[in-house]
Amino acid sequence: MALGPELRFCDRTKVLYEGKAYLFFGGNDYHRLATHPDVLRAAREAAEADGLSCAGSRITTGNHPLLVELERRAAAFLGAGEAVLCPSGYLSNTVALETIGGEFQRFFLDGGAHASLATPAGRLPREMVVAFRHADPEDLARQLQGCLRPGEKPLVLTDGVEPGDGELPPLQAYWTAVRDFGGVLLVDDAHGIGVVGPNGQGSPAEATLPAEAFIQTGTFSKALGGFGGLVAGPTGLTAKVVEKSQAFVGATPIPPPLAAAGIRALELLQASPGLITGLRTRMLRTRERVRALGFRVPASPAPILSITHYDVGKNARLRSLLLDRGIYPPFIRYPGSPPGGHFRFTISSAHAEEDIERLLDTLGASCR
Repeated sequence: MALGPELRFCDRTKVLYEGKAYLFFGGNDYHRLATHPDVLRAAREAAEADGLSCAGSRITTGNHPLLVELERRAAAFLGAGEAVLCPSGYLSNTVALETIGGEFQRFFLDGGAHASLATPAGRLPREMVVAFRHADPEDLARQLQGCLRPGEKPLVLTDGVEPGDGELPPLQAYWTAVRDFGGVLLVDDAHGIGVVGPNGQGSPAEATLPAEAFIQTGTFSKALGGFGGLVAGPTGLTAKVVEKSQAFVGATPIPPPLAAAGIRALELLQASPGLITGLRTRMLRTRERVRALGFRVPASPAPILSITHYDVGKNARLRSLLLDRGIYPPFIRYPGSPPGGHFRFTISSAHAEEDIERLLDTLGASCR
């Protein structure tokens, strides 16, 4: 797999590609907070005051006050007892599994789960891990009945929002399947925090899960526009992470400027709930129009559209149409993608309505 093309942002909705500016519907910066002037200002001021790195593990010399403050703000935003920062969103699932894995005897992995969940699960003894069909709570229930021994507690590993197409797995049905066994869900909500659920609290809130039903992991590198991961859960989580997670204990935390940027991004979202509700409304409307063109897309408020003609020639024509109309073609060939790849478009709260109309018109032209 080759690296992607060189891209450089030239404003909040455009990129430079091969020397030309194109309208950009790619990536995961769902509110374009990575280039918001207030977020940039917060990072710049922290860099000038505190430097670029803590240069030490948080259990030795690297526990900067900005990290503690960001954890407090993140827990409050998500409605969690505590939140713990991780060096990256990808690593947050490893930290979570190292922390809580010893409390469970069987691990049930959604067949479509992101590699950041599947990889640490693969380090567990093979007999402890059971895969079930993606987004299929009935198959999960069958696997629970067939695999659990008396007294064993299950942990279900699942995405909250599918990163490829924005689908929301049926978290409430998963919870119904495991709760009588004393199980919970580990929800990778990298693509849910900041865009779904009341006030952007993520997919567990969208599914109205009770607090005891889940541990939530996520990232600041998607809707929050920054960098770093998090694990959110009940009060006492931090002490358990420090005690049990080698990935957390041995790692240098995110730089103070990025913590300051994360704090400001959370402030902006909490002060402007219309960013979240507005993006939800326009995304649901956009999905309806895309379905009317004949494309198969899930019914979801998440701002991700997976588009493919399932035909190499037609996909190539769509790519040419996009470039001709000044839109960068975010064509993805990634593990788990549709055969032959797909265009993964993301709508942001910063796009103008005419931007979205240009994209929809181009998709429509590719169908004729």
